[in-house]
Amino acid sequence: MRKSQLCPSGTWLIAAWLLASLWRPDAALASEVTIPLNIDYVTLAEAFKHQVYDGTGGRAELWTGSNKCQYLYAHRPRFERKEGSLILGTDADLSLGMALAGKCVTPITWSGIIETETHPYVGADLAIKFHVIDVNLYNSAHQKTVLLHGFDLIKGNFVPKIEDFSYDLREPMRQLEDLMQAAAAPDVIDRVKTAVATMRPLSAVVPADDGLKLTLELDVPETPTPERSAPAAALSPAELAAFQNMLDEWDAFIVFAIKQLGGAVGDKQFRAQLFDLLLDSRYRLVAALAEPQTNAGPDPIRLIFIDEWTRLRSIIQAAARREMLGSRALEFLSFVTAGDALFAADQAAPSLGMHISEADLRQLARMMAPQYAADPLAFSYDADPELQQLFGFAPPLESPGPPEAPAPETTSSATPAATATGAPTASPVFASPTPAGASPTPAGPNATATPTNASPTPAGPSATATTAALRPTPTNANPTPAGPSATPTPASTAAATPSSTIVPTPIPTTMGSWLRWFAPREANASEDPLIMQIFNVGAALKRVVVDSDNAGAYSRSIQSLLTLITQREISAEDLQPQYRRTYLILMKSTAWQESCWRQFIRVDGRIRYLESTTEDIGLMQVNKRVWRGFYSIPRLEWDIVYNAGAGAQILMRLMSSNTARASASREDSVAEIARSTYSAYNGGPNAYHRWHRPDEAVEERDIDESFWTKFRAVSAGHLFDILSCAAQWGHGPVAGPNARPAAVPH
Repeated sequence: MRKSQLCPSGTWLIAAWLLASLWRPDAALASEVTIPLNIDYVTLAEAFKHQVYDGTGGRAELWTGSNKCQYLYAHRPRFERKEGSLILGTDADLSLGMALAGKCVTPITWSGIIETETHPYVGADLAIKFHVIDVNLYNSAHQKTVLLHGFDLIKGNFVPKIEDFSYDLREPMRQLEDLMQAAAAPDVIDRVKTAVATMRPLSAVVPADDGLKLTLELDVPETPTPERSAPAAALSPAELAAFQNMLDEWDAFIVFAIKQLGGAVGDKQFRAQLFDLLLDSRYRLVAALAEPQTNAGPDPIRLIFIDEWTRLRSIIQAAARREMLGSRALEFLSFVTAGDALFAADQAAPSLGMHISEADLRQLARMMAPQYAADPLAFSYDADPELQQLFGFAPPLESPGPPEAPAPETTSSATPAATATGAPTASPVFASPTPAGASPTPAGPNATATPTNASPTPAGPSATATTAALRPTPTNANPTPAGPSATPTPASTAAATPSSTIVPTPIPTTMGSWLRWFAPREANASEDPLIMQIFNVGAALKRVVVDSDNAGAYSRSIQSLLTLITQREISAEDLQPQYRRTYLILMKSTAWQESCWRQFIRVDGRIRYLESTTEDIGLMQVNKRVWRGFYSIPRLEWDIVYNAGAGAQILMRLMSSNTARASASREDSVAEIARSTYSAYNGGPNAYHRWHRPDEAVEERDIDESFWTKFRAVSAGHLFDILSCAAQWGHGPVAGPNARPAAVPH
């Protein structure tokens, strides 16, 4: 008979209790230690199924007679506590008949539920066993049934299967020892091995609501009192690099686990939980990178690991209870229980220098997918088609040509270099809606916007003609892209522009295979007027830095781009009509909040993409770490059309999720949807409703209030002074997270 290799999740609490006992400052002599142990019912049922239910379709073939009309099958085992007893229930089908001419003659059939009351105990070999006390039969409505023929057959064939079942704890203990050896000093492992050898049951097994609970006892050998270590100093550059590398490894580990789980389970709700977990984990990683640990205080890596692991295991166990994990249930639950070991050991003995290592995560990942040949911790910023498909993200529209295509050289020394850190911070400066062809007139610094019922005044498709008037500030330097994926422009490829007026790149009405090559997801982009308009506006805005000469035309062109991108996303997602205006205003106010409507800035005389200190990129400030794998980083950096499309996709996804949380009939539904969607855009799904939480942090409240002021201004049709906004980007009460250290990223 096969023995289960599944590790009980509660076994891993042994690591916590044992290691804490081994390192108590007052434990100079050997002592006896008691260890509470919990084995959840989901894991127990999967182990029982693995041993007994090995027939066709995952059923237990308990008995077969002399012909096809005689059988006893069982399926769907489950454990539960009932009135202090452990009940093993299973669905069953019984047939007693004779076969004649290929048919069953006068068969006795029964379908219902077998419930056995059992007494669990732990043997001397650390194996959990069950003694059957009583057997009861129920029909499908769970009404007690008296079966005159067949009860003895059921009892005689099912009870031995239960009492033969053995849940061996020795293999988990060996796995525990291996994991602890990877995470602790060798002298601690020696003491752990000695202590584990003395382990014995101390009390009976007690059925609880969620699993079996028992107590083990072991002898802890003499432990020297450790010396107290000095407070940690600020992290050195090498330690900072190691800190970042560890966060990258954790992110790769979470992505690997999510892809394995999401690929095995197609349930939309399950995948939505995984998506929220991934984003929330990444937002926390970016926040940790903004303020790595220095001296005192909890280790942010450990806090993130423990919290997100707890959330992941809850998602997996809930799916197992709903029987959604299919044939991979055993692998996934083994992964959960082994992970419990790792995190319990890490929590129990930080003074031993234990930490979750790369080797630990890699070993844990391979327990989830033993046949996976590649490195489960591989980290890359490349777009990941598997991740995109798993969560339904189609690549945004790309401007024709490569993202690093050289731009015409421009010249000027009049405009000061812009910084690439921070976010718009001061109270917004408004102007009245500006007629076409006129520059916006900024209101004074004390001006405020009063929301009205007026519709916003975006520049529509017809406004693209104004893009010809964009006037970038010239410079003698070649534009050099910044960032890891950027490629400097060779001097020989750029020519000086004799005029200060930039002319939009012409896009022919028939682009044929050339356009299809660069936009493969469009059947024929040249036949879609909306796409052509987007490309025209995007071409006119390519590497354009807003300044005092082009601010009016630039503002109208950006409005046009945001409107067109929004229209395309609404069409692609078939957004309900009552939410469309809110979504358009949300798109414009978010871009205002995040970047002051800018994709490009000038740094030391060179044009580069706008990037915050926490690596939020471009017009929509899409964070490269949070959205790693979902989008092309070079495109986010250098393609304003792609960046706007990515931001529109993210807002649409978050807004669609949020509309399920807010009632469209409520008077405050617009505020609820808009404010919660932006909070999630800024802080992750866990931040959806932070703006009306009484305990919201001051900095986050400033961000949410700043956004809401802008949203109402756009709703009322107000424009704003981009140059004033840009000058304030990174100072005071921020619009985004990047003007201060340790802010929550978006």
